[in-house]
Amino acid sequence: MTLQTPPSPHIHSGLRISGMMLRVMAALIPAIICYTWFFGWGLVINGIIAVITAVASEALMLKLRQRPLRPFLGDGSAALTGMLLAFCIPPLAPWWITVLGVAFALIVGKHLYGGLGYNPFNPAMVGYVMLLISFPLEMTSWMPPYILEQLEIGFVDTLRMIFLNHFPYGLSIDALSSATPLDAMKTDLGLNNTVSEIMESNALFGDFAGTGWEWVGNWLLLGG
Repeated sequence: MTLQTPPSPHIHSGLRISGMMLRVMAALIPAIICYTWFFGWGLVINGIIAVITAVASEALMLKLRQRPLRPFLGDGSAALTGMLLAFCIPPLAPWWITVLGVAFALIVGKHLYGGLGYNPFNPAMVGYVMLLISFPLEMTSWMPPYILEQLEIGFVDTLRMIFLNHFPYGLSIDALSSATPLDAMKTDLGLNNTVSEIMESNALFGDFAGTGWEWVGNWLLLGG
Protein backbone atom coordinates (compact mmCIF):
# COMPACT_ATOMS: atom_id res chain seq x y z
CA MET A 1 0.00 0.00 0.00
CA THR A 2 1.41 3.37 -1.03
CA LEU A 3 1.22 6.15 1.55
CA GLN A 4 0.05 9.38 -0.04
CA THR A 5 1.80 12.51 1.27
CA PRO A 6 0.04 15.57 -0.15
CA PRO A 7 1.68 18.98 0.30
CA SER A 8 0.70 21.39 3.04
CA PRO A 9 -1.58 22.76 4.35
CA HIS A 10 -2.87 19.59 6.01
CA ILE A 11 -5.66 21.37 7.92
CA HIS A 12 -7.81 23.68 5.83
CA SER A 13 -11.34 24.87 5.14
CA GLY A 14 -12.05 22.16 2.60
CA LEU A 15 -11.47 24.39 -0.42
CA ARG A 16 -9.54 22.50 -3.07
CA ILE A 17 -6.38 23.89 -4.62
CA SER A 18 -8.12 24.20 -7.97
CA GLY A 19 -10.95 26.17 -6.39
CA MET A 20 -8.54 28.53 -4.68
CA MET A 21 -6.59 29.12 -7.90
CA LEU A 22 -9.80 29.78 -9.83
CA ARG A 23 -10.85 32.34 -7.22
CA VAL A 24 -7.56 34.19 -7.58
CA MET A 25 -7.80 34.15 -11.38
CA ALA A 26 -11.37 35.46 -11.16
CA ALA A 27 -10.18 38.22 -8.84
CA LEU A 28 -7.71 39.32 -11.54
CA ILE A 29 -10.42 39.85 -14.18
CA PRO A 30 -11.34 43.46 -13.20
CA ALA A 31 -7.66 44.45 -13.24
CA ILE A 32 -7.12 42.72 -16.60
CA ILE A 33 -9.95 44.77 -18.12
CA CYS A 34 -8.59 47.99 -16.62
CA TYR A 35 -5.02 47.17 -17.68
CA THR A 36 -6.17 46.53 -21.26
CA TRP A 37 -8.14 49.79 -21.29
CA PHE A 38 -5.08 51.88 -20.35
CA PHE A 39 -2.20 49.90 -21.87
CA GLY A 40 -3.71 48.12 -24.85
CA TRP A 41 -3.91 44.47 -25.87
CA GLY A 42 -0.39 43.53 -24.78
CA LEU A 43 -1.44 42.00 -21.46
CA VAL A 44 -4.06 39.80 -23.13
CA ILE A 45 -1.60 38.54 -25.76
CA ASN A 46 1.24 38.03 -23.29
CA GLY A 47 -1.19 36.45 -20.86
CA ILE A 48 -2.18 33.82 -23.43
CA ILE A 49 1.49 33.16 -24.24
CA ALA A 50 2.25 32.93 -20.52
CA VAL A 51 -0.53 30.45 -19.72
CA ILE A 52 0.36 28.19 -22.66
CA THR A 53 4.04 28.25 -21.68
CA ALA A 54 3.20 27.61 -18.04
CA VAL A 55 1.04 24.56 -18.79
CA ALA A 56 3.65 23.18 -21.22
CA SER A 57 6.47 23.69 -18.69
CA GLU A 58 4.39 22.10 -15.95
CA ALA A 59 3.64 19.08 -18.14
CA LEU A 60 7.31 18.70 -19.10
CA MET A 61 8.51 18.77 -15.50
CA LEU A 62 5.79 16.40 -14.33
CA LYS A 63 6.81 14.00 -17.08
CA LEU A 64 10.47 14.23 -16.11
CA ARG A 65 9.59 13.71 -12.44
CA GLN A 66 7.30 10.79 -13.35
CA ARG A 67 4.26 12.41 -11.77
CA PRO A 68 0.67 12.07 -13.05
CA LEU A 69 -0.30 14.93 -15.36
CA ARG A 70 -4.03 15.25 -14.83
CA PRO A 71 -4.28 16.14 -11.10
CA PHE A 72 -1.41 18.63 -11.19
CA LEU A 73 -2.29 20.29 -14.49
CA GLY A 74 -5.90 20.54 -13.38
CA ASP A 75 -5.21 22.43 -10.16
CA GLY A 76 -4.68 25.71 -12.04
CA SER A 77 -1.49 26.71 -10.22
CA ALA A 78 0.63 26.77 -13.38
CA ALA A 79 -1.87 28.92 -15.28
CA LEU A 80 -2.08 31.34 -12.35
CA THR A 81 1.71 31.67 -12.27
CA GLY A 82 1.66 32.58 -15.94
CA MET A 83 -1.07 35.17 -15.44
CA LEU A 84 0.72 36.80 -12.50
CA LEU A 85 4.00 37.05 -14.38
CA ALA A 86 2.20 38.52 -17.42
CA PHE A 87 1.05 41.37 -15.16
CA CYS A 88 4.68 42.17 -14.31
CA ILE A 89 5.99 42.20 -17.89
CA PRO A 90 5.71 45.34 -20.03
CA PRO A 91 2.68 44.83 -22.31
CA LEU A 92 4.71 45.28 -25.50
CA ALA A 93 7.64 43.08 -24.46
CA PRO A 94 8.82 40.54 -27.09
CA TRP A 95 7.12 37.14 -26.93
CA TRP A 96 10.32 35.35 -25.97
CA ILE A 97 10.61 37.42 -22.79
CA THR A 98 7.30 35.97 -21.62
CA VAL A 99 8.26 32.43 -22.61
CA LEU A 100 11.65 32.57 -20.87
CA GLY A 101 10.26 34.14 -17.71
CA VAL A 102 7.37 31.73 -17.32
CA ALA A 103 9.47 28.65 -18.13
CA PHE A 104 12.08 29.73 -15.57
CA ALA A 105 9.35 30.40 -12.99
CA LEU A 106 7.85 26.90 -13.36
CA ILE A 107 11.05 24.90 -13.81
CA VAL A 108 13.40 26.66 -11.39
CA GLY A 109 11.06 28.56 -9.08
CA LYS A 110 8.63 25.71 -8.55
CA HIS A 111 9.70 22.22 -9.60
CA LEU A 112 13.37 22.30 -8.65
CA TYR A 113 12.20 22.92 -5.09
CA GLY A 114 9.80 19.99 -5.19
CA GLY A 115 6.64 21.42 -6.67
CA LEU A 116 3.57 23.14 -5.29
CA GLY A 117 3.74 23.62 -1.53
CA TYR A 118 7.50 23.12 -1.33
CA ASN A 119 8.72 26.22 -3.15
CA PRO A 120 9.94 28.88 -0.66
CA PHE A 121 9.43 31.74 -3.13
CA ASN A 122 6.58 32.79 -5.37
CA PRO A 123 7.48 31.22 -8.74
CA ALA A 124 6.12 34.21 -10.69
CA MET A 125 8.43 36.55 -8.76
CA VAL A 126 11.38 34.21 -9.33
CA GLY A 127 10.75 34.49 -13.07
CA TYR A 128 10.34 38.27 -12.80
CA VAL A 129 13.62 38.75 -10.96
CA MET A 130 15.45 36.60 -13.51
CA LEU A 131 14.05 38.68 -16.37
CA LEU A 132 14.80 41.97 -14.64
CA ILE A 133 18.43 40.99 -14.07
CA SER A 134 18.97 39.37 -17.47
CA PHE A 135 16.99 41.73 -19.73
CA PRO A 136 16.79 45.15 -18.05
CA LEU A 137 16.05 47.07 -21.27
CA GLU A 138 13.10 44.90 -22.31
CA MET A 139 11.76 44.83 -18.74
CA THR A 140 11.82 48.62 -18.35
CA SER A 141 10.25 49.51 -21.72
CA TRP A 142 6.82 50.70 -20.60
CA MET A 143 4.66 52.86 -22.84
CA PRO A 144 2.72 55.53 -20.91
CA PRO A 145 -1.05 55.59 -21.55
CA TYR A 146 -0.97 59.16 -22.93
CA ILE A 147 1.29 57.97 -25.79
CA LEU A 148 -1.02 55.03 -26.50
CA GLU A 149 -3.96 57.45 -26.75
CA GLN A 150 -2.13 59.47 -29.41
CA LEU A 151 -1.08 56.48 -31.53
CA GLU A 152 -4.21 54.29 -31.20
CA ILE A 153 -2.36 50.97 -31.36
CA GLY A 154 -4.80 48.18 -32.24
CA PHE A 155 -4.80 44.44 -31.65
CA VAL A 156 -3.04 43.58 -34.93
CA ASP A 157 -0.41 46.28 -34.34
CA THR A 158 0.24 44.85 -30.90
CA LEU A 159 0.65 41.34 -32.33
CA ARG A 160 3.22 42.63 -34.83
CA MET A 161 5.16 44.44 -32.12
CA ILE A 162 5.25 41.43 -29.80
CA PHE A 163 6.00 38.72 -32.37
CA LEU A 164 7.78 40.57 -35.19
CA ASN A 165 9.23 43.62 -33.40
CA HIS A 166 7.51 45.70 -36.08
CA PHE A 167 6.55 49.17 -34.81
CA PRO A 168 3.73 51.24 -36.35
CA TYR A 169 4.61 54.42 -38.21
CA GLY A 170 5.51 57.22 -35.80
CA LEU A 171 6.51 54.93 -32.94
CA SER A 172 10.13 54.31 -31.99
CA ILE A 173 11.91 52.37 -29.27
CA ASP A 174 12.52 55.68 -27.48
CA ALA A 175 8.81 55.97 -26.77
CA LEU A 176 8.82 52.51 -25.21
CA SER A 177 11.85 53.32 -23.09
CA SER A 178 10.39 56.35 -21.34
CA ALA A 179 10.65 56.59 -17.57
CA THR A 180 8.08 54.95 -15.30
CA PRO A 181 6.32 57.12 -12.70
CA LEU A 182 8.69 55.83 -10.01
CA ASP A 183 11.76 56.72 -12.11
CA ALA A 184 10.38 60.17 -12.90
CA MET A 185 9.55 60.84 -9.26
CA LYS A 186 13.02 59.77 -8.11
CA THR A 187 14.76 61.94 -10.71
CA ASP A 188 12.67 65.06 -10.04
CA LEU A 189 12.97 64.72 -6.26
CA GLY A 190 16.73 64.71 -6.79
CA LEU A 191 16.30 68.09 -8.50
CA ASN A 192 14.65 69.42 -5.30
CA ASN A 193 11.15 69.54 -6.80
CA THR A 194 8.23 68.85 -4.48
CA VAL A 195 5.89 65.90 -4.99
CA SER A 196 2.97 68.19 -5.86
CA GLU A 197 5.06 70.07 -8.44
CA ILE A 198 6.17 66.82 -10.05
CA MET A 199 2.66 65.38 -10.29
CA GLU A 200 1.22 68.59 -11.72
CA SER A 201 3.88 69.04 -14.39
CA ASN A 202 4.34 65.46 -15.62
CA ALA A 203 1.77 63.68 -17.81
CA LEU A 204 2.86 60.36 -16.32
CA PHE A 205 1.00 61.09 -13.11
CA GLY A 206 -2.71 60.97 -12.41
CA ASP A 207 -4.59 61.86 -9.24
CA PHE A 208 -2.38 60.04 -6.74
CA ALA A 209 0.04 57.84 -8.72
CA GLY A 210 1.00 56.96 -12.28
CA THR A 211 -1.81 57.41 -14.82
CA GLY A 212 -3.19 53.97 -15.61
CA TRP A 213 -1.05 52.21 -13.04
CA GLU A 214 -3.05 53.75 -10.18
CA TRP A 215 -6.33 52.39 -11.54
CA VAL A 216 -4.90 48.94 -12.21
CA GLY A 217 -3.89 48.86 -8.54
CA ASN A 218 -7.37 49.95 -7.49
CA TRP A 219 -9.02 47.18 -9.50
CA LEU A 220 -6.60 44.60 -8.13
CA LEU A 221 -7.66 45.72 -4.66
CA LEU A 222 -11.33 45.55 -5.67
CA GLY A 223 -10.84 42.02 -7.00
CA GLY A 224 -9.64 41.00 -3.58
